[in-house]
Amino acid sequence: MSKFEVFIGVWNTTGEVLETQTSPAGTLSATDTYQWLPGKHFIVHSVDARFDGQPARSMEVLGFDSTKQQHFARSYDDQGSTEAFVLELKGRRFSIEGKTVRFNGRFDAEKNCLTGLWELKAGKAGWQPWIKLKLVRA
Repeated sequence: MSKFEVFIGVWNTTGEVLETQTSPAGTLSATDTYQWLPGKHFIVHSVDARFDGQPARSMEVLGFDSTKQQHFARSYDDQGSTEAFVLELKGRRFSIEGKTVRFNGRFDAEKNCLTGLWELKAGKAGWQPWIKLKLVRA
């Protein structure tokens, strides 16, 4: 989990929400906070977001599954939804893969800014661009 140390702290997040089959275009602003749980085996990620001014809150736990030999996250949101993700951090590239959403992004050289694209799975249409995201260390 030590390579995920790069996330620890508070991030100011902005995004451009793109129109999809299920949602209109809009904006996103959020505060993302990453903290180690004691022992540094897991990271808790809290999100306080606003989609076009409407609040959306979630939290997730990041860890390492030694059986599958992969990093994971499990998210929970204020609408009662939960999803499992596989995480990958190679150099400055970061990806999140879930059943219905995925993210591919890249850190800047100083690792103080992460930019990328969330995609949404849209049935037969496959993966569609969803949110252009930028996180800047606070």
